Amino acid sequence: MKKVVFFILLIGSSITMTSCSDEYAEFDNNEVVENTYTGNINVTSEGEDPGGDFTGDGDSGIYSFVWENKQNKANLDFDVTTQAGGSVQIILNDAAGNEVLNKTRPEGNNDTFSGVSKKGKKGKWLVTIKLTDFNGDGSWDINQGD
Repeated sequence: MKKVVFFILLIGSSITMTSCSDEYAEFDNNEVVENTYTGNINVTSEGEDPGGDFTGDGDSGIYSFVWENKQNKANLDFDVTTQAGGSVQIILNDAAGNEVLNKTRPEGNNDTFSGVSKKGKKGKWLVTIKLTDFNGDGSWDINQGD
């Protein structure tokens, strides 16, 4: 009987450990996962504090990359200047794949956003920048939160 209980506990802990694995573990830090944006995205810094800028002339698409976050939150700052069109959306997913931040700046808003994500799992996070019919320019940076 003790062997059966031990075996059940061993199987249960194996399943739990597997389900807690990092969603983006197979990717390297700063590795681009998707780049369908038809405008220009320029990554000006990588590593612990990635950042960059973007421009568009009615362009659309997604730019996403993996970022190693050693903390359970992230700080996001982005500035957008649009010229009568488009939107910018930035989404952060933690190492478990859970969405911890989702911000959109709609067309016609010349705007700055600065905020902190919800608490998430440390590890490799997915950063997604989605631009839709974007006409303008902007910049972004992300760093580890407290």
